[in-house]
Amino acid sequence: MAESAAENVRYRLLRLGLACDAECLFCNVPAESHPGPARLSAEEAGREIERLAAEGVKRLELSGGEPALRPDLERLVARARAAGFERVQLQTNGIALARPGRADALRRAGLTDAFVALHSHRSRVHDGLARRTGAWDACVRAIAGLLAAGVRVVLNPVVTTIQQSELSAYMDFVARDLAGVESVSLSVVQPHGRAAAHPRLVPRYGELSPLVAEALDAADARGLRVVNPFCGLPLCVGGWSRRLERCVEWCESALGREPGGGMKVRPPSCAPCVLRARCGGAWPRYLEFHPDHGLSPLAAAGRTA
Repeated sequence: MAESAAENVRYRLLRLGLACDAECLFCNVPAESHPGPARLSAEEAGREIERLAAEGVKRLELSGGEPALRPDLERLVARARAAGFERVQLQTNGIALARPGRADALRRAGLTDAFVALHSHRSRVHDGLARRTGAWDACVRAIAGLLAAGVRVVLNPVVTTIQQSELSAYMDFVARDLAGVESVSLSVVQPHGRAAAHPRLVPRYGELSPLVAEALDAADARGLRVVNPFCGLPLCVGGWSRRLERCVEWCESALGREPGGGMKVRPPSCAPCVLRARCGGAWPRYLEFHPDHGLSPLAAAGRTA
């Protein structure tokens, strides 16, 4: 079953720590910007798992940093399943999962899903963004291992100006060479964290929109489902207004939540848009980086799901 935007909003996230084996240029939660313990202790993590399970949501996402660096990760996955979570998903860059047998061990512990950050179909580009030689090879091996173990894999590329023109080729690569991956969560770099020091990485929506639209058409033609996550794009950008059921903010609004979680803003030009109540808009820092924001209000004719 392919990942849906509705599934994407019905979960709880547990950040196990900020230690990481990559140094991505665009990381929005870099360890250096968050003083404090590098990671939760096993006891602290266990208490958080129990607390989140008590809320009744059946899906838990384990995040970092890089949670696969923890030698006790299998035990935490098993504890989450024992606590009642029906699905446990790992957010990972894949590097620490490339070791033979690691994916199998996590699957035996109860891991059901993996959210894997493969940023490009070209190794040089991926390694450059991650600032880690060999990161692409390790990530692709990890994906293969997870799929072979029976773990459901969703890819999470983060789009920057460096690889935005290659999105259609990326979709072709995934459909052709990563058989078993059914879904891509298409994030766009947030203008926070390390990206705040690298504004050149933040795409302009006006330039990105036709590239995303082309990539979505390519993915549709290949039978590859692409989702617009919270870290994705406003609904008027990139053809998402024709795929509203795949947009997390649209689904959040259907559940009575504020799209964007109060973290995004709508510039005055969004006032006449028919989707304004269902779309969070843009990151405030994005509007500082790109005052000519490229957001285009949609008339009723543009609203087709």
